[in-house]
Amino acid sequence: MDHYLFMARSITHAQQMARAMERAGVYVSIRRVGGVSQHGCGYSLQVPERQYARATAALRGEGLRPVRVFRVSGGQRREVAL
Repeated sequence: MDHYLFMARSITHAQQMARAMERAGVYVSIRRVGGVSQHGCGYSLQVPERQYARATAALRGEGLRPVRVFRVSGGQRREVAL
């Protein structure tokens, strides 16, 4: 399944983004990840591909920005610009 990973700088940041997305009807899971930032472990929100536009609009509407966003397709991860 293709999806997007929205990277957060902290658990609090991830929770804020998740709440914004959930208010817009996008339900996500928060996962701890390692090795994706220079500061060690971080957190990501997994968003289904079909809900990417709604998720990004929800974040913009609340003034939240992920640290990075990756598209995962066929086991390959590629960074995308917002």
